[in-house]
Amino acid sequence: MDQPSPKRGSALFAHIPERNTTDNFLRTTQQHHVALSSMADTKANIIITCSSIVLTLTFGRISDPELRTSVLTLGGFTLIALLLAILAVLPKYRPFKLRDQPLPADFNLLFFGHFSALPRERYLEEMSRVLVPDGSVYATWCADIYSLGTYLGLHKYRYLRLSYLFFLAGFLLACLEQGWRLIMH
Repeated sequence: MDQPSPKRGSALFAHIPERNTTDNFLRTTQQHHVALSSMADTKANIIITCSSIVLTLTFGRISDPELRTSVLTLGGFTLIALLLAILAVLPKYRPFKLRDQPLPADFNLLFFGHFSALPRERYLEEMSRVLVPDGSVYATWCADIYSLGTYLGLHKYRYLRLSYLFFLAGFLLACLEQGWRLIMH
């Protein structure tokens, strides 16, 4: 992913007048992404809880020879679903180790995982550069929205979707196995 340089990013937004409609548009978009992230966390927590309960119940029945195949199928798929749900909520960021170095192109001044690597004075200095009326504010805001969106799309919701699919597949395969066993006996 090519990140525009801070100067180029500012230039893209320099012609946009600062007004409430633009601010409201960007704020609403950002809040929407934060709400989607919160919903993903809630859904992942549901899968984590349900998977933990299912694993506890299924592995308690593993000694029953009639249920062993179904229990192992359900348990295996549920364990994978649990791990994927944990990956969905696991924070993913690499802190930058900066002091006097220039900020990398993908540095996000609005993300705590990035700006916490800066001393307070450097953070305030960098923010003062962004808060000038040349489009820098909008460029930074849009870059933050982009970061939120790509994190949701490529990380959280991807793992969450796989988690739900494995959870569902485990139940379906275990039910099919038990149905086959009933028909054949």
